[in-house]
Amino acid sequence: MSLSLLRSLSLGLVVLLGLVPPVQALTEAQLIDVYTHAYDASGKLSKGDFRQIARFEILVADWNTELAKLVRGLRDPNMVPSEWGRSARRHLDDLAQVKLKQTIAVSQVQDSSAWAIVKQIADINGQMLLAWEDVRQAVMDGDDAAYRRAGLKAQSLAQEKIVVAGPVLRRLREKLGDQAVDGALERELREMARKSGL
Repeated sequence: MSLSLLRSLSLGLVVLLGLVPPVQALTEAQLIDVYTHAYDASGKLSKGDFRQIARFEILVADWNTELAKLVRGLRDPNMVPSEWGRSARRHLDDLAQVKLKQTIAVSQVQDSSAWAIVKQIADINGQMLLAWEDVRQAVMDGDDAAYRRAGLKAQSLAQEKIVVAGPVLRRLREKLGDQAVDGALERELREMARKSGL
């Protein structure tokens, strides 16, 4: 998976912290309105649904950060397969923990339209985890054909995730603008989650 593809993927919902200056903070009520629109909710999101979706988005950002470490190690020209395999095992275990937390957050979303979107993204992440397990095994086995198959599967899933998350991102940008979506929003969600104990 190329780093440019991974970057596109991470923009699918939330990007890494600190990329842009902060914008005016939104109230939770304002964020609920924004997320009701972004997730094409069947009605106004409840506070509980919004908080679980916010938690899910934070977990997606954590997923993308951990996945970037995995990719970066694989693309290192000095990579030693056995060393990368040990490092990849830790990253894959961390990804599995994030995926479990995503599943829990998804299970608590009540709005059917919003639930369908987060469930689809979480399911794709689960398939990506399996594809990356296959990449790791192929590297450890020195199996170039299996490596190519697993890598193509991981890339295909990343594209699928972009297709699912793209409309959410577009609707967030409609409401908040590029600057907020490209950094400040994640900071707001993390701060809200910290304060509310999510």
